[in-house]
Amino acid sequence: MTMTNAPATVDRRGVVWFTLAGALTIAVVVWPAAIAGWSSGTHLSVAALPGAVASGFAQWVGSGRTSSSPLATAVSFWTVFHVVKAIVAVALLVVLVPVGQRVWTAFARARSRGRRVGLFLVGVLGAPIAPVVLLVVMANVQGAVAPLSSVLNFLPMDGTSVLQVRGELASGTMTPPLAALIDDFRRYHAALVVTAVAAIIVVVAGTAAIWVQRTRTPKADRRLRRVLAGGGILLPGMLLFLGIVLLANLSTVADTAPALAAFFDGSGM
Repeated sequence: MTMTNAPATVDRRGVVWFTLAGALTIAVVVWPAAIAGWSSGTHLSVAALPGAVASGFAQWVGSGRTSSSPLATAVSFWTVFHVVKAIVAVALLVVLVPVGQRVWTAFARARSRGRRVGLFLVGVLGAPIAPVVLLVVMANVQGAVAPLSSVLNFLPMDGTSVLQVRGELASGTMTPPLAALIDDFRRYHAALVVTAVAAIIVVVAGTAAIWVQRTRTPKADRRLRRVLAGGGILLPGMLLFLGIVLLANLSTVADTAPALAAFFDGSGM
């Protein structure tokens, strides 16, 4: 009885994990904007953000005040958007771990060549998903920590208020709005420094866990040991990219004004 029920139990668990992964993939796309719009109690949407940000930014810069209250509605919407997306993306990242384990374990244990080829293709094509989701988590934590700088990505760069900020940055004229922008922009990049460090720790810990699992796998199980060795070799490849992200954002934190000037000149974040 036990031998008969075990495969069915394993299959049911697999279906649950894959279903969760699919549902969370849809949720990470659909939920953030929907929940942000609902929570704001307005008709604001992602499509309407450029207009809302342009109007609020012009009022704020024109006021000469530190408080960015004219942008409050857009910033509030964008904060909720990032928080929801970060939470769902973290959940998806957690679920992708057992999904990946099941695919590669099934590949290592597959008896027929056709099944091995199919599972290998699924594993290879699906391998980039987890790193991409990790980047989504990092970007949305960054946006949640500094939503003002994040929402400015929607700001059209042809308004008079933008020209005013460019002039202030070029001349070194420190108005209250510009000082607030520099502080928030520094926070924006500091958040990415912290998330990059956290991601590096996760990658190192994951790599160590893979190699430990390989040492505990019987030598007779050669295919599974090869799969684990491949993962243990490829996963640290992310460290180079994360290191570059870390250093680039550290330099921006150390000297923020030139990076903000580059943003308002159209070079992006």
